[in-house]
Amino acid sequence: MSNENTLSFDRIQYILSELPFFEDFSADELEKFSKNLSLRSFHENSCLFQEGDIGDYLFFVVTGQVEVKIQSHKSSQIVIAKFGPGSSIGEMSLLDDYPRSATIQVSEPSELLLLSRKRLKALCEENPATGLKFMEGLVKTLSYRLRQANGRFADIS
Repeated sequence: MSNENTLSFDRIQYILSELPFFEDFSADELEKFSKNLSLRSFHENSCLFQEGDIGDYLFFVVTGQVEVKIQSHKSSQIVIAKFGPGSSIGEMSLLDDYPRSATIQVSEPSELLLLSRKRLKALCEENPATGLKFMEGLVKTLSYRLRQANGRFADIS
């Protein structure tokens, strides 16, 4: 392994240790996970994916901010959420084969960690306990967001 790859894995492992999603992961689990992620930089206004696309990866925001947009009935996109450092985006694409439910656009220069469904599947096969811990984190994240959405619907009714 090249020195550059080692530095990249070390940096990714450090980043993971700072993300709330991974707070219950051991150093060994973080090391295993870091080898399955890639760190990417995006310019402002970059589109990560569009509503309706088929996806198979999620992002963790390391620096910067992204906006979640959906198509309105009036043919314009509206921002329904903004996510900054520590947030994850695209979780559902790791769990199902349905089209993306929203468009994600980078609203300021950002660094993001990317995890593909293929890499997650390999990690789960190699380290089932670590994979289960990750999946529990996904479920908690999705559950929290569903509760927030329910609260928003209650506010508008």
